[in-house]
Amino acid sequence: MKCPKCGRFCRVKISEDGGKIEIYSDCQVCGEIKVDGKAVEERIEEKTDYVKIFLIIFMIIFGGASAFLYYQVGEKNLEIDAILAIAQDNYSHLNESYRSLESNYLSLLNTSASLEGYYSDLQDMYSSIRSEYSILEDSYSNLTQDNAILLGDYFALLDENEDLEKELDELLTFSKDMVLDNMTVEILPRGNVTLIYDIEYAGYVEVNFSSSVDILFWVGSSGIEGTYYARYPDYPNTAFNGTFTIPVIETAYLYIGNPNDELAATVSFTVRYIY
Repeated sequence: MKCPKCGRFCRVKISEDGGKIEIYSDCQVCGEIKVDGKAVEERIEEKTDYVKIFLIIFMIIFGGASAFLYYQVGEKNLEIDAILAIAQDNYSHLNESYRSLESNYLSLLNTSASLEGYYSDLQDMYSSIRSEYSILEDSYSNLTQDNAILLGDYFALLDENEDLEKELDELLTFSKDMVLDNMTVEILPRGNVTLIYDIEYAGYVEVNFSSSVDILFWVGSSGIEGTYYARYPDYPNTAFNGTFTIPVIETAYLYIGNPNDELAATVSFTVRYIY
């Protein structure tokens, strides 16, 4: 309370003397000062009236608030009951859906187990087929290489056969030829020269010659009994130039003779082998 003298806030001391209440203000500046009891009682009664009025207003407000809250709680309870009913209905539907899904899940689980079994079997089959495919692929690769080699050999044999057919045709038609000799020799009087040629295929030799004196030729072969079988020119003639053709086989012999008793013979000649 305030001090009656200085107006400062101070403590209050209350004492009772013979049933009478006395009130003092305990001011730090003015000390203890007795306060008029009636004024205090009037202030207390005034405060009590304020408290009563406040309590009445509070009770009215509290009662209104309680009624409003009760109404709101009732409305909310109705809404909650409706929500609970909907939730219950949804729960029933969800429960049925859950059971249906559980049944479908179990069915799918069984199907999955069966499919896993099929997959495992298919995986084993695939592994086996893959292994066989690898073996077949290796075999195919080897066969392809062998086929390429065989094709190469086949075409080589075709070329060789073509060459052989061509050569055989040439041999049958005597279309091939080669020069065995193209030379000049000196033959002494009453002398001779013998030339030897290896003949691979049966054919004939064509001799073209010219000589400084008359000479003669004999042609023979190792395959003919008596060795020499042809003479040019015919006996008893001689010649200093000319051309003649004689068949030959195996090893052929060409004999050149100079029958002159006094003069040496200078002979130029060409020997062509036709086969």
